[in-house]
Amino acid sequence: MLFTLAALFALLPATATGSEVSSCPVQSLEVERLPQLCVARNGHQVFFSNGTAIVMGGHTAGFIPTATAESYYDGQWHLQPMVYTHDQGLALQTRRGEIIICGGHLQPLGIGQTFTFERYDPATGTFDGYGCLEQKRCFAQALEMDSGKIVISGNWYADDCIELFDGSRQCRFVKAVSQHRSMPYILRTAKDNAIIFSSVDIHGEPLDSIIVDRLQGEPFCEPLLQQWHPLGMQTGNHCADGFIGDEQQGRYAYIIPAYNQEGQLALIKTEGEQFMLLPTSTPVPVRSQWGEIAYFTGVIANRPARQAYIMGYGLDDADHRLYVLRIDYDREPAALTLLQSEPQDSIGLYSPVLTPEGNLLMAGGITFPCNNFSPHSTALLLHTGSQQSLSPAENSHSTDWMWLLAAVMAAVVGCLTFIYYRKKKKCETVTIRRSQETEEPGPYDAEQTEKAEEMLMQRICLLMEQEQLYLNSELKKTDVAKRLNTNSAYISSCINNRKGCSFSAFVNSYRIEYAKKLLLEQPETKVYEVCVASGFSTEASFFRVFKTLTGTTPSEWRQENGIN
Repeated sequence: MLFTLAALFALLPATATGSEVSSCPVQSLEVERLPQLCVARNGHQVFFSNGTAIVMGGHTAGFIPTATAESYYDGQWHLQPMVYTHDQGLALQTRRGEIIICGGHLQPLGIGQTFTFERYDPATGTFDGYGCLEQKRCFAQALEMDSGKIVISGNWYADDCIELFDGSRQCRFVKAVSQHRSMPYILRTAKDNAIIFSSVDIHGEPLDSIIVDRLQGEPFCEPLLQQWHPLGMQTGNHCADGFIGDEQQGRYAYIIPAYNQEGQLALIKTEGEQFMLLPTSTPVPVRSQWGEIAYFTGVIANRPARQAYIMGYGLDDADHRLYVLRIDYDREPAALTLLQSEPQDSIGLYSPVLTPEGNLLMAGGITFPCNNFSPHSTALLLHTGSQQSLSPAENSHSTDWMWLLAAVMAAVVGCLTFIYYRKKKKCETVTIRRSQETEEPGPYDAEQTEKAEEMLMQRICLLMEQEQLYLNSELKKTDVAKRLNTNSAYISSCINNRKGCSFSAFVNSYRIEYAKKLLLEQPETKVYEVCVASGFSTEASFFRVFKTLTGTTPSEWRQENGIN
């Protein structure tokens, strides 16, 4: 099956349980419909060259690759020939302005890969068949280094490697990869080095454990990527789009979106080889008032404006809106604003490109559920530059109410502060007495706290071992707290202090031990059945946790223990 928008949505958790949009400011998104493309297409590339939009390659109706491009000027699209077809190929615009476009599917229906390599010259507006990839590829990515050399990696249903284009007609092999990937992120970490990673393999399946390759140096595992999985790149996304650094100062920084098992979306900032979650003013909204939002692009940075964007689409049948998450990344924390359009019918979804004016152009694409046999020819201009609030009058009234509320709260705080200090001694006495009557320690008795936590930890472990609560895939801290007549915060604090890990990691350790027992004692049981029986909600999380704790996959662990 072709890894397109449908596959991306399939990789997301089935149910989004993240923040509601109410906590994030919402503004209107103006959508301007441009004249339609000459050729309906998907799996293509879009760039701005000399201020003019150009669309290249992809496949058209019937899932047939097209060796055509088209440029937008004088209010319409103008068709022109290319040398090769590049359906789901890779492309990059160099600092000199030329565009290279390589690889793609060999045949209709998304079959096979190619070595083809050509360049677009903006001075002449023509394409030139130039050279050959080292390895035939599709669903790959490329990134230009400071030296002008271009790093290429990623593949689809074929082995991957890292290769380099240095201006000659034949790309050259650089090194093998630690894991074969599709549509990887390639990010510069220094003038002459880069890291390469992805959340999916060459079959579009989630990777059990994400390994980061270095262009120069040994691969490594980044703990943050085990919890937060990068949102899959798509054809039309370009690795350089998320760059927010400064080459002159030697600062190589990027933003990438990532999701966790609970369906929450967050922003990862990389600087050099350091990974960190970008603090944001509100959680990333994964729902609107109309339903779930599916984000389907990487980050597109507008560096002059110090802003970045991620594109989304309403998944519910009643919600055909487009969403753009705007990130003011230069603020601390980064300010988030959700831009939402009116319902949009009969349009294509595709990775947009930043216009010279700071807006987003989205041309061609397909809708969800995906149908590669009937791509769209729509072209939309999303005005992300200056936005007006959805309800200016309501916002004005809200501001007045906020001032009034702030004044009332200030008065209340003053009264409470007076009462607090007057009764402080009595409160402290009650706190100490209650801590002596229950398991939970008082704040003035460190020794009592130690003993209480140790006793509670013993009870938690006993509960796990005797009643096997960990086999419940929906087990929560509150469930354990209720059984032990305490609160979830105390459960979490106790496990963290006594075991040095989170509640979920603690529970997963029991699940893995149980899984290992099943693998040994019931060798005929399938791995997926072991996953479910052990209390894991998804096979991907089972494989990831198993490899993290044992260093091997379940199948490898069976073999190491003499079970075939």
